[in-house]
Amino acid sequence: MPAADHGDAHDDVKYAVPVALHVVDRPRLYDLLDIAGESPVTLLSASAGWGKTVLVGSWLTARAVERPAWLTVGPGDDTPDTFWRAVATSLAAVVGAPADALLRRVADDRGSGPDPADRVADAVRHVVGPAVLVLDDVHRVTSPRVWAGLQRLVTAPPGGLRLVVLTRRDPPWPLHRLRLAGLLAEVRAADLAFVPPEARELFALVGVELTPDQLDLLVARTDGWAAGLRLAALPLRAPGADVAGFLASFSGDDRTVTAYLQSEVLAPQPERVLRFLEKICVLDLVCAELADAVTGDQDGAAMLAELSSSNLFLQSVGEGGRWFRLPGFVSDVLRSRMVEPRARRDLHRRAAEWYRRRSLPDAAIRLALAGGLLPLAAELVGVHVIGLVLRGRGRELDTLLSAVPRDGLLTHPELAVGLAAARMVHGHDEELADLIAAGEARLGALPALRARRVRLVLDLIALADARLRGDLDGLAAACRRIPLDPAELAELGLAGWDLVRVLTLSNQGTAELWLGELAAAEVHLRTAMDAEPAAGVLLPRLNAQAQLALLECERGHLTAARTEAREVVARATATGSTSTAQMVSAYLALAWAHIDSGELPEADPWLRSADEVEAAAPEPHVQLTAAVLRARRRAEADPEAALLALQTRTRALAASVAPARLRDRSLLAQAELAEQLHDPVRGRAALAGLHVPTSPEAVTATVGILLLEGDPDGAEQHLAALDGEPSSVRIQVTTDLLWALTAVARGDDEPALRALDRALRAAAPHRLRRPFTLRADGLRRLLSRRIERGTGAAAFAVELMTRLSHQLDPGREPAAPPPAALTPRETVILRYLSSTLGNSEIAAELSVSINTVKTHQQTVYRKLGVGGRREAVRRARELRLL
Repeated sequence: MPAADHGDAHDDVKYAVPVALHVVDRPRLYDLLDIAGESPVTLLSASAGWGKTVLVGSWLTARAVERPAWLTVGPGDDTPDTFWRAVATSLAAVVGAPADALLRRVADDRGSGPDPADRVADAVRHVVGPAVLVLDDVHRVTSPRVWAGLQRLVTAPPGGLRLVVLTRRDPPWPLHRLRLAGLLAEVRAADLAFVPPEARELFALVGVELTPDQLDLLVARTDGWAAGLRLAALPLRAPGADVAGFLASFSGDDRTVTAYLQSEVLAPQPERVLRFLEKICVLDLVCAELADAVTGDQDGAAMLAELSSSNLFLQSVGEGGRWFRLPGFVSDVLRSRMVEPRARRDLHRRAAEWYRRRSLPDAAIRLALAGGLLPLAAELVGVHVIGLVLRGRGRELDTLLSAVPRDGLLTHPELAVGLAAARMVHGHDEELADLIAAGEARLGALPALRARRVRLVLDLIALADARLRGDLDGLAAACRRIPLDPAELAELGLAGWDLVRVLTLSNQGTAELWLGELAAAEVHLRTAMDAEPAAGVLLPRLNAQAQLALLECERGHLTAARTEAREVVARATATGSTSTAQMVSAYLALAWAHIDSGELPEADPWLRSADEVEAAAPEPHVQLTAAVLRARRRAEADPEAALLALQTRTRALAASVAPARLRDRSLLAQAELAEQLHDPVRGRAALAGLHVPTSPEAVTATVGILLLEGDPDGAEQHLAALDGEPSSVRIQVTTDLLWALTAVARGDDEPALRALDRALRAAAPHRLRRPFTLRADGLRRLLSRRIERGTGAAAFAVELMTRLSHQLDPGREPAAPPPAALTPRETVILRYLSSTLGNSEIAAELSVSINTVKTHQQTVYRKLGVGGRREAVRRARELRLL
């Protein structure tokens, strides 16, 4: 069997409707399940062996149920994230648009965020037409948070979903209330019990014929328990079986069937069958090759075929008939017979090695840990931890390693560091410091190669920690410690070593971009995009391309920025990655590009997308940049409010580890807003706090203030200091415009016209309009003359002229004044009403209650004689109050 088949088998089985042989057709129970569909939730609750799984699987087939989704809950599905991601994966395969895309986003989400249970419920509400979700083995769930999420789904079920829950014990739900509310239909053991006609068909399928009285007696002795009846069929199949004697001694209840299974069913089996069963019972799933690896024999295919033919010892699972599972009660009894620890460990070792040879580390690690083989598990984790966590298996690894006794965990550096890496990736910081310290303390006890692997994982943890804290200097330092040479990485023998290079390059370029090292950032980010492995992870590449989009914005290349960012968004949308932290720079780039192009309303959805990501994974450098963009957006309606909000947000982030360059960006934006307000005093105050007052951005901001103060000589001196080639299109355009305005202030029109033409030619290819619209009152007359004289960017210049004219002169005369003057506080509220902020946001900005905002709002409406917010803004503009 190809390795790929094995690699997909476990997930296929997890989401596949189980297949069983010798299934008795049970129309009365199918009808019961049909009627139960009148309630949104159907609960099948009975102990092992009552045939819950087989019944629901055969019902789906017999009734040709459309769009059934199946999830067999496993031991790794006991956290809210793993459970609901599994639910989302199962449902996404059967529901149509738009619910499937929403569910895939939940399934692919590897980071912290809104409650996944609520996200699944919201997604299912978009399902068109009915869908059925079967949750099997729900008794495996122990997490109270998972049960709480399920209870919310059950008590407020989405209209398009029917939930069928299979469990060995009742869930911790208020069942009585659910019954009274009509939300719950139940199928219990009494319903599942075989009646004589069904039992007769069951025995006929395995070649056993009983008289009506014998059949009634056996059904009565077992209470119709499917497992008891199937086990009773084993001795009755033998030629010359003493049916009467058997019936006289067979009681058929759970406890006695276990004893019976030991003495009467297992004991008489041929030695080869018993030996085979005792060896494969350590496995949840088994195929022929795996059976041969565990038993050491070569008859796995024949034995599986023989044992599955009666469907008494083995059940076929999944499609293709290659994988089998022992019934739970049979497996439990067989495992209880294994009293020799060494033999048990050897079986687990063989199975783990089989999975390791097929590059299936999840199963290999699980079996090694189940067998108490901590050294083997540690070696496996050391080799595979990077590939597992970077390909989204960190939560499963966390679940496995969290179950290891603490002493064993801390004694093995690879296990301790592996658990730390798994937790770091999905934001679970419990015991991180202890785990990392234990790993570092015991590195010397490892062979050199294994110690180098652990050291690399520790460096990657430091990288992730610095990124999460927004420590860009620490991020850059961590990246420099990680080798990038493919040969050196390959020598470590790490699975997923190629992902290390992509991840490191992507993060190194990210740190350099935010620290202002744009040339180095571009090299590393583009190398990260080119180095993405063919079958590797997507997120590092998304991150690299999103950062490149932001880099293009930094330079003023707005068209290129849009192209890069939209490609990132399209790819993320297709893969359900739109809510990941790697996407935020693409959202910022699109917002920035729209703002700089003068398309202010188009920036709003991208700013909201950035806010949504930041709510789950806040990064100080992102928050500062978003605050600047939001202030520029808000300044269209009210520069004063924009300036106050930016100052407030900057102070709130003052204690963060955001680099000085980004704090300078906020101060420069504040100086720009002060210039818009014709307030050089506040502009000077902002510039006085700069960490790098000699940067081109700082010099141009200073020139703007000098011109505002009527000092063209000082402005010219500062501009002259900007010798050499400009570092970006943005700096070039801004510098040329300031030269033009300086020349205008001196009354020297020809140099002014030449400088303006240079600015137009540089800005036109990128549709960079904001540097012009910021200085509309000083440029409109000069731009008109430039158009009359001709320019190399005529279309762009004419379009700009239209914008500047509309901006400076909306062309409407003021209407009659309002019946009553607005108070200063009402004027502030009016300004906020013209923004995109809601009442709760306005209240937060002004540090007042929402009721206070609403009271002022109604007073403003009354004084302006309007009935709503939009009318108030329109009326205020007519009155030149805005």
